[in-house]
Amino acid sequence: MRLLTVFFLLVPLISNAQNKHYDRLEMLYDQGHYKKVLRISTRMLNKKEHQTSLLPNYYKELAQLQLFRNEDWRNKNPNALEQSAKIFVELKASDKDGRVFKAHAYEIQSLKRDYDLFLEELEQNKVINARLIDEVRKAYSLLFSKIDDIKDSNDKVKSPPLISDISDLRRKIVAFAYKYQGTKYRSGGSDSNGFDCSGFVSFVFNEFKIELPRISRDQQKLSTPLKVLDLQAGDLIFFASGSGVNHVGIVVENKNGFITMIHSSTSQGIVVTDIDNSNYWKSRIHSYGTFLKD
Repeated sequence: MRLLTVFFLLVPLISNAQNKHYDRLEMLYDQGHYKKVLRISTRMLNKKEHQTSLLPNYYKELAQLQLFRNEDWRNKNPNALEQSAKIFVELKASDKDGRVFKAHAYEIQSLKRDYDLFLEELEQNKVINARLIDEVRKAYSLLFSKIDDIKDSNDKVKSPPLISDISDLRRKIVAFAYKYQGTKYRSGGSDSNGFDCSGFVSFVFNEFKIELPRISRDQQKLSTPLKVLDLQAGDLIFFASGSGVNHVGIVVENKNGFITMIHSSTSQGIVVTDIDNSNYWKSRIHSYGTFLKD
């Protein structure tokens, strides 16, 4: 299989823009069907007509990198991360004019952010995950050292929105959270020296004598579920990207399903995000919940 991969790296590129097979791979990947992408791309690599394109190999390795974050899949494929990271770097080097990788830059930036969240999740239990954390960090350095972060237009400090129809407690929670805009991200952080996502949420609610679990997936499990149109300021929004719930934010405002949140971003620290203006967060919403009674 390794010899086949090297062969594919050496053959010339052809135009892929109108190829319906590659369009389908892209669509399935964007929809999160990583096992199907892996299956289809592997089959394509055995067909002569696809051996002049980087895209089947590109999506194969991209799918495996995503699947590695799933514990069951990872246990069955323990060497996949190291192998895929190396092949992915070789693919990028073989893309001489950068045409393929430039056209798919957002997918790679999104994968980088997914791995930021994966590392955050692992580091919430550093003792058990120490070896895996080390492996992921090595692959991360190899894959993303020169990849820019996604920007969600959150570089300006904002004031809390004026909302009249919420309780005083909800208003105070949002106002308190806003005081920490710009505070840096810190793995495992839960104080003003730096926060991870669930550490920030726990910190804010603790100020109001509301005790939350420390980990985002536990916060989701123990929260009272809500429908999107029932969300109010001070409620929580949870995200998942292939390995279960791995991120949480505090709802700031909900205008008929158009949600603004404040959260700890791995790249920017505490920021305010309009979710509908962020393709990344919008596509990864998992559920909504609350720890407030009113």
